[in-house]
Amino acid sequence: MRVVNLSTELLRTFVTVIEVESFTRAAEILGRTQPAISLQVKRLEQMVGYDLIMRKGKDISLTERGEALATHARQILRLNDLAVAQFEHQKQSAKLRVGLPVDYAVNTLQACLTDVVRQYSDVQIEIRCDLSKHLLSALRSNEIDIAVALFDGDDQQFLFRNWKEQPIWVGATDFEIPEQSDIPLVVHPYGCVYRDRMATALKLAGQNWRIAYSSPGIGGVQHAVRDGLGLSCLTGPTVLSGMRRFSEKDGLPALPPLHIGLFARQAQLGAGGYAAIDAIVATLESQSADINAG
Repeated sequence: MRVVNLSTELLRTFVTVIEVESFTRAAEILGRTQPAISLQVKRLEQMVGYDLIMRKGKDISLTERGEALATHARQILRLNDLAVAQFEHQKQSAKLRVGLPVDYAVNTLQACLTDVVRQYSDVQIEIRCDLSKHLLSALRSNEIDIAVALFDGDDQQFLFRNWKEQPIWVGATDFEIPEQSDIPLVVHPYGCVYRDRMATALKLAGQNWRIAYSSPGIGGVQHAVRDGLGLSCLTGPTVLSGMRRFSEKDGLPALPPLHIGLFARQAQLGAGGYAAIDAIVATLESQSADINAG
């Protein structure tokens, strides 16, 4: 068996190309020319003895061997970056840009990142809260490094881990669903996954609805629901005391499950970035376990 030492530089180039799905964009991120990026991928293919990436016009896809190497490449880069961080004393603080969804457990996620800040004092974490679709757009345009976002289940670019969670109809404890008028809804702005879920489900069930209250933040939605302004849909971690859960038994349509994804530009993460990923994964898995146990 021949011994081959894979270059972390080549592996980082390979992972960057497949994450951004473009040789040209990878060149911009890594500060090299597009031909240089192509040459590095070719060198990596020569080292392993297999084609890794297939090109069809501007579209690229991984071969079976490429899929296998991508998994190992990410693990190797993670260990490399953790080892470097262990011995390197940086003169300038590293910046980690994290996107959190305004409509999903943002307070819990912020708390877990606070622990990362304490552990990695040289990492400056910059948190951006926004609608999930805006966070995914920011990730693709390299405005953030990590994002937790609700998605449709098909968006695989930068996807690190994903979970499913069941949304819940909620209202105030004394809220009564109107029989002769439109159902009042408490929602996030247009483009929110929860809002789309509610509107689609009610439309398919032939039930009329209206927007009674709209807020970009989860806190505004929660307070409006508890104040009795209307119905909304939340997930387990964001249901508060003073709220009542509604279901099909109350005449409401079933809501399809939500996909929650952890997305990351792994090729450019340092030790602090991987620590943030670990903290977020632990938090989301803990919440999922609590919900399933309940």
